[in-house]
Amino acid sequence: MDLDLPVLNVSGSILFFNRLSYQAANGKLLVDDVSVNIKAGQMLAVMGPSGAGKSTLLDLMAFRKMPMDAATVSLNGHLLVPKSMYSISSFVEQEDALLGVLTVRETVAYALRLHLPLLSRTTVASRVNRVLATLGLQSCADQIIGTPISRGISGGQKRRVTAACAMVTFPRILFLDEVTSGLDSTSAREVMSAIRTLAEAEGMFVIATIHQPSLETLGQFTDLLMLSQGKICYSGKVDDLERFFERWGRPVPRFKTPAEHAMNFLNEDFQTDPDSGSGDAASLRAFYLSTLNDSHASLENLNLNMKAIPQFDQDVDVYEEKLGKAGWGGKLFWNTMVLSERTTINYIRNLLAYGVRLGMYIGMGLMIATIWIRLGLRDSTINDRLSIHFYSVAFLAFMSVAGIPSFLEERAVYYRETKNGLYTTLPFVLSNTLVNIPFLFLCTLSFTLICYWAVGLHSGGNAFFRFLAFLLLAITAAESQVLVVAAILPVFVAALAIGSFIKSRSLPRFWYYSFHYMDYQRYAFELITNSDLRGLTFQCEKTSSGSCTCAYPSSTPDSCTVSGDDVLDYLDIRGISYASWVGIMVSIIVIYRIALYYALRLRSQ
Repeated sequence: MDLDLPVLNVSGSILFFNRLSYQAANGKLLVDDVSVNIKAGQMLAVMGPSGAGKSTLLDLMAFRKMPMDAATVSLNGHLLVPKSMYSISSFVEQEDALLGVLTVRETVAYALRLHLPLLSRTTVASRVNRVLATLGLQSCADQIIGTPISRGISGGQKRRVTAACAMVTFPRILFLDEVTSGLDSTSAREVMSAIRTLAEAEGMFVIATIHQPSLETLGQFTDLLMLSQGKICYSGKVDDLERFFERWGRPVPRFKTPAEHAMNFLNEDFQTDPDSGSGDAASLRAFYLSTLNDSHASLENLNLNMKAIPQFDQDVDVYEEKLGKAGWGGKLFWNTMVLSERTTINYIRNLLAYGVRLGMYIGMGLMIATIWIRLGLRDSTINDRLSIHFYSVAFLAFMSVAGIPSFLEERAVYYRETKNGLYTTLPFVLSNTLVNIPFLFLCTLSFTLICYWAVGLHSGGNAFFRFLAFLLLAITAAESQVLVVAAILPVFVAALAIGSFIKSRSLPRFWYYSFHYMDYQRYAFELITNSDLRGLTFQCEKTSSGSCTCAYPSSTPDSCTVSGDDVLDYLDIRGISYASWVGIMVSIIVIYRIALYYALRLRSQ
């Protein structure tokens, strides 16, 4: 389905940021009373030394950080609130958060499909090809981004891919944070030139932080805002910068660019030669303020004198309606489907997601099958069976941590895309859950097929499928637990012990009534042990004198046997309800998934 996307009525419009300030927790003003405006189709460069407040200012402009109360953001006199800003803007961050196994074309296409899921494949392909051509990415369009074990595109190309993901979604306002980092001077110039061409063609507002651009790169911008310690030291046209320094009495020297000359004064960290004027940002700011005449000494007058365009509000409403044309439920459905498709491709191609784990599970299955082959029904093998039950649950569950590197990559992409309004947390969690289960089932099935019959656990198809189902529940719960921790912390280190180490009645009361009941491994171990031992009878050993010695207390000592139920009695786990224990494990999984949702949502905010 194609959407006839409206082009917002921004021709001749002015985007105005008024009195933006931001105070850190320690009371320091990182951005101090910054006001600036930009016209549609033009590009504003925010320049300054490290620590000048450039990125913080960009966050304030995009409502990623909330400015102090006096601040306003308006378009032609109409105040913009965070929701409106998110719906018409895109933000390119300093870090490149991309899925390494996807190609450049796939990465950009999925960004567009997630933002506008009802677009036809033809429209998506056309838009993606246009943006790739604009940013000079056609030559590497079918190369993967790159992973630790598969080489991909260069760092500069990754920067352009990140920019492409933002530009392909039809933003009206484009924020770029150090977009030229990692690019050589020629690439930086060409990228900014391409962005300028697109901005002029589509009437976009482009605001970019830039550290120290070359003369040609700076020339791609129409306007310049220079900061030092969060304060404005220059705001005006790029073409007027040299004349500004001449009027100040410190003209740009030969063989030096205006940007380099400006940085001498903006950077106050190295004031080694007072006579050179190095680090003299205060004097530069004072001169800039003195140049402001009464007609624009207060930029607030600009906001008050702007002619409002009432049609813009209607266009924003239409634009947002088009973005969510299918309604909240429809967009949730399509976003979940697109994310599921992308996640499936990621897991199939990415060995760190499930490939490594599948190999480990197969290896563990082979080890168990060859160590405890054909146990039989002697009572001396009961502890071997319990060991198999324990290692099946514990090892497969613990190995869920192997998927953390892959999830951390997904988490970084999730943060970037949700902050740009491509989707919300719910479809991400739903798609992750839907795609996890088939891969976990494959891992569990591979392990079970290898070791179950070789070891000689309880015969019969019902017992086999119960073992498979209970083990799948355990691994799914483990995966969910790991994801919750990984959503909060970048490193997961945990150790658990279950009922095979200590009988439940021997646990201290605190542990018995708290973590003992919360541990999914306990329920999985008890389910598997009951499924295997119920109905079995084990032959006890006879001594040389002819007396019978059983490894576990027997209810039928005269027969020189011990039943599986006797062992379950001894372990305090006889008589459990399969349905109840399965219900508890499903509840644990659901609780972990809900916790994952809130952990991701809170961290992203």
